[in-house]
Formats: sequence, C-alpha cells, structure tokens
Amino acid sequence: MMARTGAAARVDPACGTCRKKCRKCDRGRPHCTRCVSKGLVCEGYPLSVKMYNVRSASSHHEQPNSKDLQKKPSSEAVLSSKLLADVQPSDSVQVQMLLAHYETVICTVLPSSSSQVPNPFKAYILPLAYQNAGLLEAVLGLSACHLRNQDSRANSPMIAAAIEHRLSAFQALSTLLRKEEDVGLNDTEEEIALALVLTLVIHDICDCGRSKYGAHLNGVAFLCSRIATRVEPQSPVKIFLVTALTWFDLLRGYSGAEKLAFPFDTRKFVELEGYLVLQTLIGCPSDIFSMIGQALSTGRKFKLHEIDVETCHDLLDPLLVQLRAWDLNQTSYPDDDIEWRLLAEAYRQTAILRILRLPDTYLIPCSDDRIRACVATILDASAQVPRGSTYFKRFLFPLFVAGAETESPHQQQYVSICVDHIRKTTGFKYQGLEKLLQITWDERKKSDGTVNVPWFDYTCSADLTRQHDYLFF
Repeated sequence: MMARTGAAARVDPACGTCRKKCRKCDRGRPHCTRCVSKGLVCEGYPLSVKMYNVRSASSHHEQPNSKDLQKKPSSEAVLSSKLLADVQPSDSVQVQMLLAHYETVICTVLPSSSSQVPNPFKAYILPLAYQNAGLLEAVLGLSACHLRNQDSRANSPMIAAAIEHRLSAFQALSTLLRKEEDVGLNDTEEEIALALVLTLVIHDICDCGRSKYGAHLNGVAFLCSRIATRVEPQSPVKIFLVTALTWFDLLRGYSGAEKLAFPFDTRKFVELEGYLVLQTLIGCPSDIFSMIGQALSTGRKFKLHEIDVETCHDLLDPLLVQLRAWDLNQTSYPDDDIEWRLLAEAYRQTAILRILRLPDTYLIPCSDDRIRACVATILDASAQVPRGSTYFKRFLFPLFVAGAETESPHQQQYVSICVDHIRKTTGFKYQGLEKLLQITWDERKKSDGTVNVPWFDYTCSADLTRQHDYLFF
C-alpha cells in the first residue's frame, strides 16, 4: 500500500520507530516503508485514542511495576479520568461503552468469587490495558465480541468492532514478540505480552470456543517457561497470567496429549505459586492439576513414540492409585464453602477419566463400570450446586467431559441443560463444545457399544483436515 500524502499524512501520527529516532515518517500502512527499507522493525501506529496521565510504554525507565498497577483507581474513577480526547464523538462513546462493559460485566462473569484474591481481570488486566494501546485493543475486542453474542441482528455494529480491535491487538502482539527477539522485553512488557495472549484466547472462547492451532499459546510458551524458572519471586500479575495460560495449554492437551506444549517446569511453577489462582479461577486443586499434567505428558511421549505401551502403563498406574486415594478433606480451599470440595471432586473424576483413556482411547467402552462411576460422580457433584451460584460455571469442563463419556440419554440431556444455562449466564457461546458433544453422541448411537467412541477423534486426529484447540473457560 502506498504511503498517504498531503493533509492526511500530516494528521496521522508517525510510527513508533520513527518517533523514537526523531525522523520523518512516511506513515505507510501497515508498516512504515522507511523502516522496512532500512531493515528495522516498525513498531506500528498508536491508537486514535489518547489517554491523559498515562506514561509511554516505550520507555523502560518509565514503566510502572506490578505494585503500582494494582494501586490504579478502578471502576468509574478510572473511566472518568482517562479522557479519550482524540476520538470522534461516536467512537469515543463506543470505546467508553466497551470499557465499561468489560469492567462491569466480563470481569464479573469470568472468575469465581473469593475474598482472598482480587478479581484478576479487573485488578491486573484492566490497569495494564490503560498502559498499552495493544492490550486496550484486545480488551475492546473481547467486549465487542461478548456484546455481539447478545445481539441477534445480522448487521450488529459489534461484529465489525470486534474484528477491528482484534486485528489491532494481533499487530501489537506481533510487535512485542519481534521486540523480544531483537532486544528483549522488560517486566511490564512481559506482562502485557502474556495479557494480550490471554485476552485473545478468551476472545476465541467467547466467539466460537476454538483457537486455531493454538498459535497464541505456542507463541508465549517460551516466555512462560522463562518466568517460571527465574530464581527471584514473581509478581502476582505474572503468577496469574502464567497460571491461566498454562491451564489453557493443559486443556488443549486434554483433547490430544500431543498438543501439550508448556514444559514441566512451567506446570511445576503453577503448582507451587499459582495454586490459589487455580482454585479461585478454575476450581481445580493444584494436586489434581499436577497429576493431569503428568498423565498428559506421559500420553504425549507415547504418541511421539518415545515410550512403549508397557512403560506408559507403568507411569500411569501409580497416578491412578494416587487420584483414587486423594483425600478431599486434606486439601486447603479458599474458604469454607462446600462448593470448592464439590469442584475438586469433579476435577478428580475428570482426571481419572483421562487416565483411563490412555494409551488406547478406544479400549474401554462407556458402559464400563469405571467410566460410569466417574461420570455419575461428576454429575452428582454439579447437581449439589445451585445453578444460580457463581461456582456453577466452574463445572463447565467436568460437565463436558462427563457428557462426552456417557451413553445415557438422560445424562446427556442433563449436561446439555447445564451447558445451556452456563452459556446464557456468561454470554459465551460455547458452540465448539456443543458440536463436539453432539457429534460424539451421534457416532456413539451408530456404535455396537463394544469399543469407545472418543471425542478426541474430532479434535486431534490424523483424519482431520484442520485441527483446532477446543478451550472451555
């Protein structure tokens, strides 16, 4: 694309690289041609919004640390103090509306409540978004996608807004990762990069429940590992971000062990440092998280022909014994609410089900008593939690696994009702999840019942022309 000239060129801001070097920018799109011709990384162009009293994210010396970010004013105070001066009136109204929707709605529906930890999406992500234009774009895109899900109109203005903001967020993430390769990132830039990926992945989940090839997660696996192996203590922001991203990697590994990308040291960091985040955000105790990770890692080695069947069983059998002997009452929980124990039980049975499916996913039919017992326990645990409870949405993944592992029509119907309720109360579509369940149930009806019909075949198989990472949150 040719660079713009005349009055338009003078109005548009220069690219980040040219501004730093104090030189004239030709304002070419998507990248300044001056930077390209000199072999430099063009840092792109700032948003058309201008936020007063916000320091530039380009200076290492001016970066606020995580403690400063947590002290930022929230809610109405933040929104009123960050004036969007350079936006057209209609755009300014939309941006403010999207920001308000993120803070008042999305930040409410995503985490489980707990008095011990702050709401991470409000306390960590939102302040970072006010420091970085790219992350702000990602937040706006997620809000627009969430609002679009509530708008039945085919021409909803939120469709274009979600795509626009998302593309800008991708460009910002690409710029950060290029900078990491060239000169490295400082602490705050690392947090912003991880927050960008987390927000983009949640956008995928909100949109369709699929993340194509897991590109977002793969792109920052090295960064999470580097943070996890540092000797010095990490900020609560980084602990939250690494924990959430590692959980998503575990989820995609659940659908196909060969997809597991984050290394053991990252999962160990989450087990030791992110245990409270795991429970309050997901509902999964760190012990269960660790055993699922060990099982999937073993399954991955088998899939890659690094171990044989006998070695695979030798590694998995002790995990199965540990899971069955695991005592719910010997684990620490965020508070005394019984729902935490019910969630823990559901995740324990989910872990047992996954181990029973390794290494041969076809071997044990759903009619097997071991499978039926796990499914019934998950459904019984969820049935003890009122659907109006904030804890109920945390049963989404265990409910999906139970639904995918049952041949009982009434159990399948119960799972469908629960998933539909969670979809309505959170505003997330979960279309990918429902399609996976339906295709598995349809194929199971055609089966003679002597072998399993694994849902993994529809997420991670050599027969698939296109594979996606199915993520539920």
